[in-house]
Amino acid sequence: MSLHDAREELRYLLNRGYRKKTAVEFISNHYELTRDERNLLVRTTFSDEEGAERRTKALSPNALSGRRLLIDTYNVLITLEVVLEGDPLVCDDDVIRDDAGVFGTYEISESTYAVLEKLVEFVRRTSPASIVFLIDKDVSHSGELASLIRSYEWPADIDTVLSSSVDHDLKHTEGVVATGDSAILRVVDEYVDIPKYFLFSW
Repeated sequence: MSLHDAREELRYLLNRGYRKKTAVEFISNHYELTRDERNLLVRTTFSDEEGAERRTKALSPNALSGRRLLIDTYNVLITLEVVLEGDPLVCDDDVIRDDAGVFGTYEISESTYAVLEKLVEFVRRTSPASIVFLIDKDVSHSGELASLIRSYEWPADIDTVLSSSVDHDLKHTEGVVATGDSAILRVVDEYVDIPKYFLFSW
């Protein structure tokens, strides 16, 4: 049995109202999935209803003109790095995600510089009025990353915020959110998928 089969069965259960945690546990045990495979299952598979609802919240990057953009910094950076490497996950809700995530560590690398240069160009093309980079301060080198972001010449007003509650801040701050985190996307009214723009437009 393949991971594709596991996704199909999980989607079937989700479409019939099963709680995701329970359904993932059942399917993962049935197919004897590894931890990484379970993670992929969670990140890529959604009910048809949740996927449809999420699509109604998605904004075109062109809609950012004159708006305030709130960036889930580690989420967006890591996913963009994966896009540049050519191995992103295209999920059931049409959101682009990575298969990694941040678990307390992030190393600034050549990929970081490449992604930040792309982000500057994205801002130049989409013309938001201002940008807030929300950075998890509990992740290693977060202060260094904030300084690096500020060192670039952005064609908009920017702010870098080190926070221990990035998810909460994104959910409760006015502006268009840029993230692929499904827990945040369930709550916010609108969002932009920057990695998707890179993947299909550049």
